[in-house]
Amino acid sequence: MDALIPILNKLQDAFNTVGSDSIQLPQIVVVGSQSAGKSSVLENIVGRDFLPRGTGIVTRRPLTLQLIYTPSEEKQDQCQRLGIPIPNENEFGIFTHVKDRVYTDFNEIRKEIEAETDRLGGKKNISKEPITLKIYSPKVVTLTLIDLPGLTKIPVDDQPIDIEHQVRNLIMDYISNPNAVILAITPANVDFSTSDAIKFFKLPSQILFVQ
Repeated sequence: MDALIPILNKLQDAFNTVGSDSIQLPQIVVVGSQSAGKSSVLENIVGRDFLPRGTGIVTRRPLTLQLIYTPSEEKQDQCQRLGIPIPNENEFGIFTHVKDRVYTDFNEIRKEIEAETDRLGGKKNISKEPITLKIYSPKVVTLTLIDLPGLTKIPVDDQPIDIEHQVRNLIMDYISNPNAVILAITPANVDFSTSDAIKFFKLPSQILFVQ
């Protein structure tokens, strides 16, 4: 598995660039209602705070989060293979849309996610084009997750009137992949039987639950 995931990551990067509607790669898709706690779950997996926070729909583009386990003694070799500068810190991130820059400040990672989200979707719109972030760290397991916008029902401020359908269509694009594992996030204080994240799906064999 440790050898397979990097290969899948390379394929994912290639398909994000050239596009592919016919090949469906295995992936873990993170889905939940708006403010359900998806960001907190992902940040706990990484062990760092790096995701944008705020009111309304903060995640408006898919975020492909590639975690690469990199022991400190392998950092130099990893950076040389990537052709990037060798950072002083053992935990760092790179974006596929930003060339020749290594992020060691996770607050800067958050700002870049916000800026790149606004670049295509503005302050309110949903975009289907993913952002790919790779995090190298000795504290993570090699894993790839895709964070999607939170389910919402009512447009607020100047959000598009069809915001609910935009989000649901985007989620369906990902979870309809038969190779997808759905990580459904629901708050612990929400009745399981009424959770939007759970009732939205009809493929229970593919779902993992987190409260």
